[in-house]
Amino acid sequence: MKFTTILSLACTAAAAGPTVRLRDATYAGTTTSVTTATGTATVDKFLGIRFAAPPQRFRAPQPVAEGNTTINAVTQPPACAQNGGSDSEDCLFLNVYAPQISKSLATPTNLKAVMIWWHGGALQSGSISTFDGSSLAANEDVIIVTSQYRLGVFGFPGNVPGIPSDELNAGFRDQKMALRWIQENIALFGGDKSRVTIFGESAGAVSVDSQLLSEPFDKPPFHAAILQSGGLHTFNRVALGVGTYVTGLGTGNRADEIPFLTLARALNCSAADALACVQSKSKAQVKSAVQSVNLLFPPVDDGGKSSVGDSDAARRAGRTVKVPVLIGSTFDEGNILPASAVASRSLQQWAQMIYPRNDTARDAVVKAYATGSSWQIATAADGVLLMHSDFQFACTTTYDSDLMVAAGIPTWRYVFNASLPGGRLAGHGTDVNFVFGSQAQSTKANQQLSRAMQTAWASFAKNPTAGPGWAKYSSTGATLADLGGQGTRDGITLVDPQVVDARCPVFWDAYDPNRPR
Repeated sequence: MKFTTILSLACTAAAAGPTVRLRDATYAGTTTSVTTATGTATVDKFLGIRFAAPPQRFRAPQPVAEGNTTINAVTQPPACAQNGGSDSEDCLFLNVYAPQISKSLATPTNLKAVMIWWHGGALQSGSISTFDGSSLAANEDVIIVTSQYRLGVFGFPGNVPGIPSDELNAGFRDQKMALRWIQENIALFGGDKSRVTIFGESAGAVSVDSQLLSEPFDKPPFHAAILQSGGLHTFNRVALGVGTYVTGLGTGNRADEIPFLTLARALNCSAADALACVQSKSKAQVKSAVQSVNLLFPPVDDGGKSSVGDSDAARRAGRTVKVPVLIGSTFDEGNILPASAVASRSLQQWAQMIYPRNDTARDAVVKAYATGSSWQIATAADGVLLMHSDFQFACTTTYDSDLMVAAGIPTWRYVFNASLPGGRLAGHGTDVNFVFGSQAQSTKANQQLSRAMQTAWASFAKNPTAGPGWAKYSSTGATLADLGGQGTRDGITLVDPQVVDARCPVFWDAYDPNRPR
């Protein structure tokens, strides 16, 4: 590895900004000053680095070609093709935020821990442009990489005849290519390729889980994982079809539907030549058809090459990467769900949709979320919303955490519970700004909490076996970190998970009727 390139990041920064020579081009970045707890730090920013060649539609990503041009890496790359907005199929770019390197640190023995982020958006939307890693990089002396991946039908077309079995789930394979890029290049930015942590929120956490549950299992290109409000269990079992629940929300596909063939029909393509026909259509035509059919394009089971259909069975069978995991959810996850759909049915009706053929289990749900059954449920509407929050996110986090511990994976768990402006509860995704430090917090308590969370996340990334600063998760005892709990300087308290998870057992039969009791 040519560590002289690292020096160029420091030596040219004062004059014309940092530069780095990569396989395809020389990238010229910029610098930004960040106010930290101890003063001011400078971060080198490289926006829009290509980590894979322009992709062929529905096919696996390929490495970048060699080149000798100079690219000004100072603007955000285009988002990957999705419904609405300005985007491109040529979107396999990443951003790097690296603490500015001095000559004294530019050696192989002083490389920094690396954290790569994958955004949320149900695997159908989103981009890296809204996630600035400067604060986290500056405050915690780590390198932050934010990476894009193909979305919707462009990233997850499904089991379509003509797509090789080893190229399914192009979006997850894009993520593997980004990890490969890190292994080959991150030292040039001062990063340690042996200390890479993958992290993401919502669909980003689904992405992290897919990497944990896919090859290679023995020598993964990362040493730790952080899952914020999501996982494959959430996506595969809950979001895509427990009972008739998703039909009620209006956010899923029919069980008998093959999304790609429905899309092909909307594009006037026959089933016999669906792949070739859809490939021949313009991006605009495909996007318009996707909007007209209103379908999700989820990942498919490819036997663990990039994802699995039954994450529970995979973990129980030991087919998982056994690196330390930090996993958690927010207090009010249900705020992400369509309000009109949630309000369209009573608690009894929703319980019936979760358990259409199990009256005992249905009645247990109704009892657990009945008005007045806890301080959180003052009205019937409160009970319905909390039921959705627990069923979709909070209790799946409990479920996954227990499976991880049973699989011998060192696991730490949290719940984000900060008080937000306007009396809002900590909803889905509200923890992200606290981790990235990308927005000024309105209260001193939340400022302290943001810094504490940055330190916890980065400490875990630097030395995951030591954890984020609290005890390993266990289903009993004070091992669940309440982030936003009052009474401590940094807003972190430890609570017994059995208190937080008291209602979760009513969903175990929906998640897995064969779950060991």
